[in-house]
Amino acid sequence: MEPETFRVIRAGKRFLAEKSPPLIAALIRLLGGSLRYRLEDPQGLLNRQLDSARIWAFWHNRILMMPYLYEKFCPGRKMLMLVSRSRDGEFITRIMNRFGIEGARGSSSKGGAEALRELFHELDRPRGRDIGITPDGPRGPRLRVQDGVLALAAGTGRSICPVTVRYDHCWELPSWDRFQIPRPGAVCRVIVGPAVAAPKGLQPAELDRARGELERALGD
Repeated sequence: MEPETFRVIRAGKRFLAEKSPPLIAALIRLLGGSLRYRLEDPQGLLNRQLDSARIWAFWHNRILMMPYLYEKFCPGRKMLMLVSRSRDGEFITRIMNRFGIEGARGSSSKGGAEALRELFHELDRPRGRDIGITPDGPRGPRLRVQDGVLALAAGTGRSICPVTVRYDHCWELPSWDRFQIPRPGAVCRVIVGPAVAAPKGLQPAELDRARGELERALGD
């Protein structure tokens, strides 16, 4: 492949990275507006302690509609989302910014410790932003909670609020996480809780207890 062709491809990728997030955000809003919602929040977690930052956890394959749902069901609140430092992470961050969600850039493979420190600092603030984490992201294993969200909860003493969505009709992509895209007009069940108590320290037994509770709450 000629060097000029490489330059054209790179320019095309840069153009898409810069120009497509507003379009994708608009399409998410359009899709979100077509869905029929069923909210299930038996513990009232969406309305509890509105002046206190929360830790929200959801599977990586449900991330598409989460910015829209957060804006819809948590009006007036702000979120800091843990996002990888990859090119995909930058792309996701640009889309989330359109919903008022900012990114803390890091993952288990790159920048994770620095990003976790940013999240700890945010939760220590008197009126800090909510924290959003995909506990099985960015690379999996799928539907398996990694230690990052558990360490954050243990270090701050804050419980974890699981949230998931279930669609009666959706597309499932052949990606590692089986990424889900709801079909227009689908019924979207938004399931919140039950809250998972923060681990009492980082002992394996406590981490395993919280991990199991969170995986059961999020389901598959």
